[in-house]
This record gives sequence, structure tokens and C-alpha cells, in this order.
Amino acid sequence: MFRFIVKRNGQKVPFDSAKIVDAIFKALQASGEGDWSKAETLGAAVIQRLEAVHGKKKELPTVEDMQDAVESTLIENGFAKVAKAYILYRQHRAEVRTEKQQVLQKNDVDDVDKQFDTNALRVLASRYLRKDDTGKIIEDPKHLFIRVALHTTLASIFYDPKVFAKNSKKKGAHAPALWDAKLAAKKLAVGQYELNEFHKEALVRMYNTFDAQEKMTVSFAEFISMMGKGAFDAYEKEVTEYYSAMTSRTFLPNTPALANFGNVFGMGSACFVLGIDDSISSIMETLSSAATIFQSGGGVGYNFSHLRPEGDFVRTTGGVASGPLSFMRLYDTMTDVIKQGGIRRGANMGILNSNHPDILKFIKVKEGNKGLHNFNISVLLTEDFWDYYKSKKPYPLINPHTGKVVDYIDPRALFDALVYQAWESAEPGVIFADRSNEFNPFYKHLGPIETTNPCGEVLLYPNESCNLGSINVWSFVKHRNGSGPVFDWDGLAQTVVMATRFLDNVTDVSKYPLPEIEKMTRYTRKIGLGVMGVGDALYEMELPYNGKAGIDFMEQLMEFVNYHSKVTSIELAKKRGSLPAYKDSFYKDGILPFAGYADKKSWHFDWKKVSDDIKKYGIRNGYTTVIAPTGSISMIAGCSSGIEPVYSLVFEKRVAVGNFYYVDPVFEARMQREGLMGDDLLKDVSRSHGSVASLSYIPPKDKKTFVTAHDIMPKDHIHALAAFQKWVDSSISKTNNFPADATVDDVKNAYLLAYELGCKDVTVYRDGSIAGQVLVSGSQDDTAKKQKTKEKEPPLVSLKDEKTKGMGVYKEASANIQDGSLDMSPTLVSSQAVIEGGVKEDDRTEDGVDFNGAVKCKLCNL
Repeated sequence: MFRFIVKRNGQKVPFDSAKIVDAIFKALQASGEGDWSKAETLGAAVIQRLEAVHGKKKELPTVEDMQDAVESTLIENGFAKVAKAYILYRQHRAEVRTEKQQVLQKNDVDDVDKQFDTNALRVLASRYLRKDDTGKIIEDPKHLFIRVALHTTLASIFYDPKVFAKNSKKKGAHAPALWDAKLAAKKLAVGQYELNEFHKEALVRMYNTFDAQEKMTVSFAEFISMMGKGAFDAYEKEVTEYYSAMTSRTFLPNTPALANFGNVFGMGSACFVLGIDDSISSIMETLSSAATIFQSGGGVGYNFSHLRPEGDFVRTTGGVASGPLSFMRLYDTMTDVIKQGGIRRGANMGILNSNHPDILKFIKVKEGNKGLHNFNISVLLTEDFWDYYKSKKPYPLINPHTGKVVDYIDPRALFDALVYQAWESAEPGVIFADRSNEFNPFYKHLGPIETTNPCGEVLLYPNESCNLGSINVWSFVKHRNGSGPVFDWDGLAQTVVMATRFLDNVTDVSKYPLPEIEKMTRYTRKIGLGVMGVGDALYEMELPYNGKAGIDFMEQLMEFVNYHSKVTSIELAKKRGSLPAYKDSFYKDGILPFAGYADKKSWHFDWKKVSDDIKKYGIRNGYTTVIAPTGSISMIAGCSSGIEPVYSLVFEKRVAVGNFYYVDPVFEARMQREGLMGDDLLKDVSRSHGSVASLSYIPPKDKKTFVTAHDIMPKDHIHALAAFQKWVDSSISKTNNFPADATVDDVKNAYLLAYELGCKDVTVYRDGSIAGQVLVSGSQDDTAKKQKTKEKEPPLVSLKDEKTKGMGVYKEASANIQDGSLDMSPTLVSSQAVIEGGVKEDDRTEDGVDFNGAVKCKLCNL
């Protein structure tokens, strides 16, 4: 057998016969003949043919030779139908290669480019790949992931025993590290990975930080000399580990890390909270700080409850206060001006406590989606609210400036007003103060948390930030030798260990926008490891999102991730030291920050040992688990967002040259195996709003598995949220979808159920409640009109990229594509445009809207 094969670019690479078998198996599946043993037999025949032809010539076969041999072998063995599927696949792969070259502005695609579907590459090209002053791309995905992986690994080097000691006590022994021309010109590398100027800047910054903490045992000159001599080359393995995780799409950090690491801004955190006190100086200082954060690509949350209400007397001026809403509008305008360094539009979370005198005005401030377009808003229900709600006693409204009760309100009327507005325009969300602080490790020392990041999943104190990353759990559903799906728990455990270390490193290597944020963030060291691809994984394993088996899997999954992240954080504490806030937390008492710890009957792991180990060794991170909306990174990974169910099985996109259908990949593969895949199916699902629930010819088992966001009852959305929340330290960003005909009482019952089940906050989205909703499930045309013209519709042609797990794409045969001028991805518009009810030309960016959900978090893209 040949040991090597020649690629299209002339590169000689190892020959892998398994790839031939896999390609044949996929062609068999596409023809309704999925038989692994048959694929193996045909694969062996292909290899014999190659050896017979090229062995005599004593030359290596090319990729084209191999594909020709597959075609001939299939035809000669009576598999003409399969050969046709393979030939079509081969043609479409050529189209995809050409399209990827155009997106990346390069003459060839490499192995990393092949790992990502075209839509993912568009996102990378639009927002992450480095560009020159003219806007030309000067970086490809491979080098993007190398610069991020290398930047993150630098933190681990500073914990190397050759230069680090947890308690060196040599304060002032070393001169500060300085950036100079000599350092800039010096060639430094970690094994094969060479540092750029921004990596070197990070070395200077981290050395000074570690030395100020009395951790460094060598001078900066000695440190650089050691690096130059290869003393840290062993960390090449860690760089490769991070790089492989990102390029294989099993784990991705949040947007700021992808955009900024190894780049000018250097900031890795996505989520920030700033405090606002009741003075003009505080308000304007916070405004300025927020602008700085936006420039680097972060989002900010604020609680405006400390500002006196509108009309309150101002002693210093003799005038009256304009109230918190007026300052929110000021912040909104500022956000419009700052474009987050060209990475993404600014994002804010505005929170007001339920006992603030302006609470009713706040609840209605986004009525009809007409204002505060750069804000998500939420009401923080105070810890005593439910006592008044249950007793029906008047609920006191308190002036924060004086601390005096100024009015009373019926608590049920207040709650009803909140619920109605959420039904009408998807906001405000609700934060439950008591649930949010029930397992807050710093409550006794720092007081209650009253603010979240813009999407509500990270509970933070003023000046805290948190860096996030998500594991694509779909990538751990394996099919071995054509067998049924198996979940790779061992592989997931290894990835959790790697990802936890990665995020802890981000806390050290990140360049913070403000010194106050750096100090507070490193004091509590919160990291946010979450998951994405849950909806796809459930499809793959034939588990209904809204069934007991699905809910049980989700809970088991999150307990697994939380457990291994905690064990890893303990191991990091042993080597690197516990978080500085450890003595000011309940960790020292062996308490853990999630509800599952109190429910011993549900344990699948020895959490008692985890608790004991934390008391003995400490823990590295104040939080380890958070679940973010993963707007952009799930598009890069080609999976469903966060813990969301798949929004629609089929999207129809209409453009001037014809119609395109985007199909969920797991659904597509299943329908091919069932022999149901075809034009009629795609169009029927599209007309049925992306669902198969009403299609009589779909097998009942498949109907039960392939439920979409709007097939799922609101209460089941909440049960899924609660299953994850039980094992999450912080909180969760999830859109709890409601059909357009949902009632106000449906929303109310969902909020009450969420509170009852221990959720920390909740957001609902009723279909159509945001004016001008851009992406909708299914077809863009009126159903009756489409049914009337069904006979005239042209057939569909597949354009899918089999290399990745991305959505299958089908076009009408009449669609004309010339010179790659047609954008083959659906129009992705910014979530801002969704809220505004229209799309401006400069909003056509890959933002918070993706194939798997109309609006994940209306402003965040992590």
C-alpha cells in the first residue's frame, strides 16, 4: 500500500485508507445503502486499483487519481447510483473549495480551512482575521488559531518551577520589565511557534504582574535569556493542544480572545460589570470606562438602582433629578458611537431593582422596541419581593438616595406589568436576587450580586470581568464503524481539563482595559466554561429535548463538565495558588456554588471529596461554569447555539437568482437513511415553519427526536434551563421560545416555574414580538401562495460541504451562480437590526443571528 499521496497543491502527505472507506460510506448513505462492511470491501478494491496502476509506474497517486479510482470501482461493481452520488459530491466539493478561496482571499485552501464550513470562514474573515490598512486579509484561520493558542500558553510558562514560586518573598528584588527595541527585534519562540510583537508585550506585562506578587525567582533579562535558549520549548505541546482544540471545533474561547490575543488590544474577557453611584462624576466615569471596554470588544452590565428617581430634589443644584432612564439613554447614545474596535457593536445590560420608584417606567422603556437599542434590560426582583407577592401586601418603593419608602405598589400588579411587557416585546428579563445569591461564594464578604453581563449569564460585582469559552458537545457524539451514536465521555473529560486551564490562563495573560478591573478580576478569578451544540447532540443521539431522557442527559452532561472543571481548578490551585479571595469565600468551609451540591441523591460523582479537597488545597477560580449564548463561536464551530434547541430544521433564503434551502445536518442525514430526503421534503418542512410535527409521512420516532424551538412547550424550555442551572456556578443565557399565539399567562407561568425550579434569571421570546424579525424558521413566502405554485418549482441541487458538520445547502436548479458572486450563506444581520426592525447596509454582518435560533442574546455574540 502507498505510504503517501500527493495533494492538489503538490504537497506529499501520509496516505490514509480510512478516508476512502469513509467517503464511500457517505456516498452509500446518500443513496440509501448505508452499509459499513460494504464500504470497507469497496475501499479495499479502490486501493488494489491504485496499486495496480501506480505501482507499475512507481509514482505516488494524487488526490484526483484516488477519486477517479473510487468512481471507476463503484461503477464496475454495480453501484452506479452510489457512483452518481459520489460524482456529485466531488463536483460540489470543488465548488466549495473555490468559494472558500474567495472568502479567504487566497489561492488554495489548507487542512485547517477544510475543517470549517464556508459560513464559518465568512465569520472569521469578517471579524477575526487580521487585515491591513486597506482591509485586505493578511491572516488565515491557521495562523489566527496559532497566535491565540500561543498567547494563552504564555501564562503557563510563568508558572514553570524554573521561574515561579508560590511564595518567593523577593519583593523589589527585580527591576521592572521594559518594552524596548532590543526585545522587539529579538527572535523568541516556544518550540516551533515564534512570538510576534504582541506576544512579547504580554511577556513584559505578565512579568511585572507576577514579580509584583513576589512570584518570580529570576530577573526579566534571565527569563528572556532562558526563552531564547529553548528552556520553555516543552510548552510547544500545550500550544498545539489549544490549537488542535480550536481547529477541530471542540472548544472555542469567546470573541475577544479570538480577536485580541496575539493582537493589538490583548484583551480576553467578554463580560464586564461597572458600578454607578448617585453622582454626576460617577455616572460620567462609568460612561468613559464603558467606552474603553467597548473599544476592546467587551460588553458591560450596570445596575442603575442607586440613582435617585426622576423628579427627586437635587440639593447641590436646587433642581430635580432626571432619573436613571435618562442616563441609560445617554449610555445608549455613547454605545452607538463606539463600534467596539470594529469587532462588534456595543452591548449593555441595564438593570433596575423592583423596589425603585421608577420601576414601572423602566419596565415600559422598550415598549414596542422603540428605544434603548443597545441595551438588554432586566428587572432584579429583590429578595423580599416574593414575601410581599405571596402575602399580597403592598410592596414598598424606596428612594435609593434617602433610603426612605416613598410609595407602595401592588406586587402582583407590578409582576403582571413586567410579564405583559416581556410578552409584548421580549423584555425586560427577570433576575431573581435570592436565587442569584443563594450559592454566591463571596456573599458574606462582598455582599449580594445585583448585576449581570449583557446577556445575563455571568453574575458579577462592579469592576469584575469574566472570560468565557464553550465546548462543542456535538463533536463528542461518535459513530464508529457505522454503528449507532456513542457519547465520548473520556474525550469530553480531557477537553474540560484543557479548557479550564486555558481559561485560567486567560485571566493572567489578558490585557485589561482598566486597573480596577484587573485587580477585581484577579481577586475572584471567575472563569466561564460552558457548552454549545447541545441541540445537535440530542438529535444525533435520538434524545428528545422535551422528554425525560433528553432532560436527564442535559443534567448529567452539566454535572460532568462542572465536576471535571472543579477538579482541574483544585489541581491548578495546588501548583499556582488558590484564588486571592479564597479566605473571603465560603470555599474555605467546603461549600460549593451550585444547587446540585445540596441534592446528594442526584450526585454521579464524589462531590464530598471535591469539597474536602478544596478545604485542603484551595481552588483556583471563583466560578468555573457559565453557559453563554455562543452567537459567533457556534457559527464558527458549525453547531447549535449554547443549550438552545435547534430553531428550525430548514431555512429558505430567497435571493434575486433563486431560492436556497439550508438544512440541519443531522436531520438531513437521518432523512437520507430513511429514504425521505428530497425536494418535496425540504419544501414541505420549509412551509411548516421548519418543523416536521405536522408532516404525516415522517416516522413518529423522528418526529419525537427532531423537535424545534417552537415545537417545545414553554414549560419544557424552563425544565431544560433548570436542569443545566442545577450544576452551573453562575447563570445561563437561554432564549425560552414561545409561539406567536402564546398568552400573557403563558409567560407568567414560565417565570413562576423558573423561580420555583431554582433558575437565577429568565428571558422569554415570543415569535414575532420583535418588530421586523429578520430570520424566521421555514419559508419566507406565504404558505398558501407556495402551495399554489408548487408544480412550477424547479428541482433542488445539493451544495453541501461534506467535510464539515455544517448545514447542508440546496439551491434551485434555475439559480445562476457566476464567478462566485452570489453569497451562498443566508443573510446574517446584526441583532441590533433585528431589534430596530430594519436592516441598514452597515448592519450586514455575522452577528447575533444564526441558523439555529432567530435571536440568541439580542446583543451578545460570544
